[in-house]
Amino acid sequence: MIHIMNEKKTYHSPLREEQMRRTREQILEGLVRAMARGLADLSIPEVAREAGVSVPTVYRYFKTKRDLIEALGMYTLQKIGAAGRLPPQNVEELIAGIRELSHRYEELDETLRAAAMSEFAYEARRVALPARLKMLENALIPVTGSLSEEDREHLRNVVLVLTSTATIRAFKDYLGLSSEETADNIEWALRRLTEWAAEQKTDVE
Repeated sequence: MIHIMNEKKTYHSPLREEQMRRTREQILEGLVRAMARGLADLSIPEVAREAGVSVPTVYRYFKTKRDLIEALGMYTLQKIGAAGRLPPQNVEELIAGIRELSHRYEELDETLRAAAMSEFAYEARRVALPARLKMLENALIPVTGSLSEEDREHLRNVVLVLTSTATIRAFKDYLGLSSEETADNIEWALRRLTEWAAEQKTDVE
């Protein structure tokens, strides 16, 4: 009985958790606005000003600028409705993902699009690059098993660029293509590349 009475009770307040979620999102929105302004040297105080919170509040949620960078990637995925989706396991799932991304990219607000072209966004992509490359390597395994290491690396790198928002933006901005037309072009390229890879595998066998 004494043991039970001495146990520390854990109490989760739904209201408190919701307030924390909103504050975290407010900070990330401030980060996006600061990025959209194209600042060369983005600082925590600048993010705090844009978010309308104190500097200590930002540090309470994000200890370092790197933590902000890492959180930005997931926040962007949430904005385009891709958070929580399982990584693609094959080419068909990869194509389905890029089709969805092409359509959802068109729905992004201008601030987030401008932020995606900033130097800070470039830094964020570099942080996420190893994980993204590994994801693509796994998705391409069904068609690259017998390729040389050099060919697998080249294919992975080209697919990385093809499935990026930068490529989607290029099709839309340079050629004026719709989301569906953009997805069709990227799918065409992915299928031709992976068909080539599969043929090389067949030749070796």
